Amino acid sequence: MSTRTIDLETHGDGTTFRRLEDVIRRSAAHDPQGVALVQPGRQVTFAELDASTSRFAQALLAEGVQPGDRVCHVGENSVAFFDALYGSGKAGAIPVPINFRLAPTEVLQIVEDVEPRVVVLGAGMEHHAEALAAVPGVTRVVTVEPVEGLTGLAAWAGAQSGEDPGIARDPEDTAVMFYTSGTTGRPKGIELAGRNLSSALAGPLKVVRFDADSVALAPVPFFHVTGFGLALMANLKGAAVLMINPQGPADLLDVLQRYRVSHSVMVPTVIQFLLGLPETRAGDWSALRWMMYGGAPMPEPVLREATEVFGCDFYQGYGLTESTGGVSFLGPEDHRVTPETVHRLRSVGQVRGNNEVRIIDPATGQDVPAGERGEVLIRGGNVMKGYWRRPEETAATVDADGWLHTGDGGRLDAEGYLYLGDRLKDMIVSGGENVYPAEVESVLTGHPGVAQVAVIGVPSDRWGESPMAVVVRAAGDAGEQLTAEDLIGWAREHLAHYKCPVDVAFVSELPLNASGKLLKVRLREEFARR
Repeated sequence: MSTRTIDLETHGDGTTFRRLEDVIRRSAAHDPQGVALVQPGRQVTFAELDASTSRFAQALLAEGVQPGDRVCHVGENSVAFFDALYGSGKAGAIPVPINFRLAPTEVLQIVEDVEPRVVVLGAGMEHHAEALAAVPGVTRVVTVEPVEGLTGLAAWAGAQSGEDPGIARDPEDTAVMFYTSGTTGRPKGIELAGRNLSSALAGPLKVVRFDADSVALAPVPFFHVTGFGLALMANLKGAAVLMINPQGPADLLDVLQRYRVSHSVMVPTVIQFLLGLPETRAGDWSALRWMMYGGAPMPEPVLREATEVFGCDFYQGYGLTESTGGVSFLGPEDHRVTPETVHRLRSVGQVRGNNEVRIIDPATGQDVPAGERGEVLIRGGNVMKGYWRRPEETAATVDADGWLHTGDGGRLDAEGYLYLGDRLKDMIVSGGENVYPAEVESVLTGHPGVAQVAVIGVPSDRWGESPMAVVVRAAGDAGEQLTAEDLIGWAREHLAHYKCPVDVAFVSELPLNASGKLLKVRLREEFARR
């Protein structure tokens, strides 16, 4: 096996790059013939990816795109994703990956908020074209697959020069924007600067080893910062990123073994699904060296079985999109436990990189002693630039001293290990996807048969948690005739399926405290055992 690695210049703050688009520029210069991306039947070298992203950038400039303009991508993980990502950066524009699983109305809502100049639609996403082309400011909708009457990516960018425009963005400029649903029920754009990305990867790049034979697979979409981060690390270190979207555990198992995947990132539920297959234990896992997990709790028995079966280094990470992904990590040394250290498996590790964490009493804002629970705050190079066009929400989340108020409950022990507790916000984590009750509630209250609704998370053997709606029917025929199936169907017309309630309970009234505040804790206690 080759042990050639790419030598990266390290800056004084421990970072190795300053701009998103410099990732492909550097790797193409260091190893032009190295394999950057792999799709079934196709390999793309770093030189080829550098050229195609430059052509994409030239096409944007020919379209009149200016520095700071936005370029949206709606689609699965693909070569076109990277063309849009790095190509937008080379043109000085801001790439905005959008969740392709969202309902058309949700995609439209985000695009209207972004106000992009160009939208790129991946394979199978062409049905969005007409609505998105009508959004004010959009001058071009480009489809990856050729479709009659629409602009195809190959024709649009293929004739352009492969010369890099050479635009150098300020590292403080917004490099990429991810959308996450907010507790207000409205999606919010999270602006991450070049310095955020370089800071976020500084710690992992010191400990995660890649070489020329490494193959990285993130079976999670790159509109999530976790999979995105693994892809950037692999690109920086000259490793191949596998561009395959497995359809279910059996398909994932086949992909992992057939392509000799060495590095991967998964949510715990996916690891559980894999371990449930008899073929997994009998498989050859000699190529697998590193696996990151996070996004949901990992039961200790599952982690122990995964360690035994896969035999690779395990990392757990904790962070938010607002913190550019992980700020604390539980490394492989912490997974090799003794009776005295086994409790660390319940933690999310220690803070790494250019970041710090503190725990405060949310009522007083004061630090709490080690071991006591409070709200987790994060400060450092990873903390986002802000929410897109939402200065008040930014100020409410990142205080004047630069502390990001996560809304997550947790505690720090005397050794600096972070343990998460109940979330202070009401977010539901279902199969690694964040579901915000306020967003679901706002859709359900649009049904004429609903007077009041509260959405809570209930335990799920398959997904960890699933949304459940507790509903007070409206007076009149619409309310009297409303069924659980009706309401779930209504939700599926307006929301991605993973956000839709899996169960509906009808009640005469919702529990409120003396000031009229909804007591969701009582609903969770009542329906968690349902």
